[in-house]
Amino acid sequence: MTVPKRLLENFTPINYQLYLDINRSAKLIQGKTTIKGIAKNDKIYLHQKFLTIKTVNYQGQALKFKVDDENETFSFQIPQTGEIELEITYQTQLTDTMMGIYPSYYQLNGKNRQIIGTQFETTFARQAFPCIDEPAAKATFELALKFDEMPGETVLANMPEKACQDGVHYFLPTVKMSTYLVAFAFGELQAKYAETKSGVKIGVFATKLTRLKN
Repeated sequence: MTVPKRLLENFTPINYQLYLDINRSAKLIQGKTTIKGIAKNDKIYLHQKFLTIKTVNYQGQALKFKVDDENETFSFQIPQTGEIELEITYQTQLTDTMMGIYPSYYQLNGKNRQIIGTQFETTFARQAFPCIDEPAAKATFELALKFDEMPGETVLANMPEKACQDGVHYFLPTVKMSTYLVAFAFGELQAKYAETKSGVKIGVFATKLTRLKN
């Protein structure tokens, strides 16, 4: 398979809608990514690494696809070029490599705890969701996050949370940015807030192992 040097040459993403369902106890992530963009070629390549791609849909039509693990991509043909919408379902694992989506461990009152966080720089976003994982391929991102949530846990992302329905946390759209800047974290956290003179609210978060002083 001849993979383009830059996947952006074939497809320019405009917006990603990311749905992630994370099961910490099973270390399993079920995902659905909807991408709107401009297809410049009828052969589309997207990045993936360690993702098990289940389905690829174009405008509601199921497409055949081919995975190329050596080049960390998968590819498929679309009926026509121009503005398109793709929907990809997949699953992957939480790992302990500190890449993609991963747990960080600590102890509180002698019990094991974990914080789930992300590390997508420089090309680790492809371990979390299918995308054009190149810095020049900037788009907006809308995150919907579900997990095996416990009372008192905190969820953070690039943008403020706009709603929580049926256990799914929905966040406002980001500015146009590269995939490696997408970030979120959740777990048992404490917070300290302040406000700048210009009215910007800022916050610092830490595990409950650390006491934040006034």
